[in-house]
This record gives sequence, structure tokens and C-alpha cells, in this order.
Amino acid sequence: MTRIHFPPTPLPEAPVDAPSPDRSFAAAPERLGHVLIVDDNEINLRVAKSLCELLGLTSELARDGLEAIDAMREGAFDLVLMDICMPGVDGVEAARAIRALPGPAADVPIVAVTANVEPKEVAGYLAAGMRAVVAKPVKISCLVTAIREALEASPPRQHAAAC
Repeated sequence: MTRIHFPPTPLPEAPVDAPSPDRSFAAAPERLGHVLIVDDNEINLRVAKSLCELLGLTSELARDGLEAIDAMREGAFDLVLMDICMPGVDGVEAARAIRALPGPAADVPIVAVTANVEPKEVAGYLAAGMRAVVAKPVKISCLVTAIREALEASPPRQHAAAC
């Protein structure tokens, strides 16, 4: 069998709708935070981790809902970015389990990141305890806004995702 190896393709320097380079969000120490990124897709994990780094945030990765629940039990996070469609424990089940945890972990904002953004689905995510919903494919500006709002403790959205 012949194997062909393709070198990894570098990610583009900056998406068209990337946050402004002034980094004012990351410059304010009171806004820095620690994010749990939950997704079963390695590329999505790397992109979200890179965005967090650009914003001056630290992050940890979980590859499914069960890993997310375990991480929330043991770690101190300021925000969770949660994929919805994952094998095993999905994002909705994980959000409900996180909300049922004792202590401050139950109150950490959870932002759903998903391609499933029909109004009924979005209502279900909010009912499961998620604060906001960002549609895939993700627009960086929408994700940055959701992260900012969640970390600034703005009130949860009660409507469908705008992005």
C-alpha cells in the first residue's frame, strides 16, 4: 500500500470578519477568563482555542459532553463554548448536567455553537441552560460578541441566534 502524506495546510492569517487588531477586549485584565471548549471536531477545537488566545483568554478542550461534565466538576471555568451534535453525551445533555452540578460550576455561562439553529432548537438550548447560540459556520465576529457578552455577565438571550 502506498501512503501519501500531505503537510498540514496553514490556517489563513485572519478571517475577513476577525476582531479588530486593537485587542481592547483582551487588554482589560478584569475581562480575562478561562474557557472550556467542547467539540468533537479537531479543527473546530483549534480554531476556537486560537480565537481565545487572540482575546487573551486561556482554554481547555473537551471532545464530548462527558469530558465537559468531568472538566466542569474539577476545573474553574468562566465560560463554556459547547457544540451540540456530539457522539455519546450531546451538548444539550451536557448543559443540563452542568446546570445540576453543585457549586459555582452550575452558573458558568454556556454558549451553544451549532449548525442546528431553527427557532424550536434554539429555544431548547436556552431551556437547557445555555446563555446564547452561535450558528455554524461560525462568523468570528458573532462568536467574539457571544464570548464578550457571556464574560461581561450580560443577561441571557431570549431569542434566536442573530449570527
